[in-house]
Amino acid sequence: MQVRNTNQRKIILDIMKNNFSHPTADEIYEKARTIDEHISLGTVYRNLGFLTETGEIQKICVTNGSDHYDSSLHEHYHFHCSKCGKMYDVPETVRVETSNFSDEMSKKGFNVNSFNLIFTGLCPECNLKKINFCY
Repeated sequence: MQVRNTNQRKIILDIMKNNFSHPTADEIYEKARTIDEHISLGTVYRNLGFLTETGEIQKICVTNGSDHYDSSLHEHYHFHCSKCGKMYDVPETVRVETSNFSDEMSKKGFNVNSFNLIFTGLCPECNLKKINFCY
């Protein structure tokens, strides 16, 4: 099956490539509507699914929140603010020891292809609001 590279898909991919805030589908839709007022939310979801399946972007699933999308495909971790819902890249200087994880899981019969690590808590802005609210 041949897949068309539509103008709307290009708009969505351009939004992703020029965005470092890990937007949700709704945020991508709002931005896309400023470029093409005829684009629908369904089109955004379909194209995000396609771009995820083809490995051009990654989907970050969040428990009790909206999924976010990331155009950065290298291995890295994320931080999700439980207050404002924003998603951040964890600085690359922060490392979590995962090197023997696959080996240990393999011993138990699992075959690990990939993993996604998301830290949850308060971002600096929400944490500051919480501290200031307490006084």
